[in-house]
Amino acid sequence: MYDVNTKRIDQVLAHMNRMLDLLEKLGERGAEAVLTDEVAALAMERALHLSIEGIIDVGNALIDGFIMRDPGSYSDVVEIMRDEQVITDEEAVTLTRLTEFRKHLVNEYTSVPTAEMFALATDATPALRQFDPRVRAFLEKELF
Repeated sequence: MYDVNTKRIDQVLAHMNRMLDLLEKLGERGAEAVLTDEVAALAMERALHLSIEGIIDVGNALIDGFIMRDPGSYSDVVEIMRDEQVITDEEAVTLTRLTEFRKHLVNEYTSVPTAEMFALATDATPALRQFDPRVRAFLEKELF
């Protein structure tokens, strides 16, 4: 029997969905409107950062709960989810781009490339929207 922390996964996915709502609203405003508004740019930065952390947290919960191979990096968490068929190959490419962008948000936070961030956030939103249903379908298949 697997010991998967589904309660934590549910909490993280719910929070990610709130962050995705914000990313979509900001994306609808357009790049110029967001990038010239410091509060909007910072809101996008934080929402994107928390979405990335959510991917990593949920991935680690799945890896731990289903006793999958140990990841060597944040990108490896995504790769393991792809290998275990939690997410598709196409989604893995996008989610890997996000995890790689994390260093800008966490380590190089004084000089985040905002135009790149906006483009990545808007491009990645569809894959991020698919993350919740993919994880839930995987849990349903594996646990029930």
